[in-house]
Amino acid sequence: MFYPTTKDGATLVDMRSLVIFGLSLVGCYAIPERLPPYDGVPLEPTDFSCQAPRTESVSCVIDGDTFDIGGCGASAAEERFRMLGIDAPETGKNGDPDECFAREAADALADVLEAREVFLEFDDTCEGEFGRTLAWVFLLPDEEDPPFDFDLLDESRALSVNEWLVEEGYVRVYRAFNFEDLRYADALNAAEESAKARGRGLWGACGGS
Repeated sequence: MFYPTTKDGATLVDMRSLVIFGLSLVGCYAIPERLPPYDGVPLEPTDFSCQAPRTESVSCVIDGDTFDIGGCGASAAEERFRMLGIDAPETGKNGDPDECFAREAADALADVLEAREVFLEFDDTCEGEFGRTLAWVFLLPDEEDPPFDFDLLDESRALSVNEWLVEEGYVRVYRAFNFEDLRYADALNAAEESAKARGRGLWGACGGS
């Protein structure tokens, strides 16, 4: 749920950037696991991913596991993303009521993501239902305006938004299709067990249903 770091974070970034850039020139480098978005370093797909990691600015949140970039709404957005490995309660459509904890999940994700730059990683499948791009979403902490508290993480490490939503009980783990093959499946399973044990979010308010 975090990127490795050292006490001298700047030194780690500088040295890794130089090494990665040099190796990329000779065509023999693969992205290390959970690599943060270093400026100026071309990130390429790894064996497990369907496309290269990238940074994007979030335009708006649709619900507790979906957001748009480059505009807001189906007709305006450049791309719509569905967060991997999680399933948020459904917000009501066509006059139907919201599912339990749907509004809390959507509001929490909006507080964290809207108008922020995010780092996106991908798994072996990039496109999901309704043409949405499937992604792991990370933030780098902002000392002046931290998006959320995640007590399990060092302040200098990148934050997994997918995992945080599960840890706080805003969403459940989505175990359909190839979930166990996903890169961070074990971390999501552990986060959900923690949320259940503490009765966090929907596990306390909705009985997890």
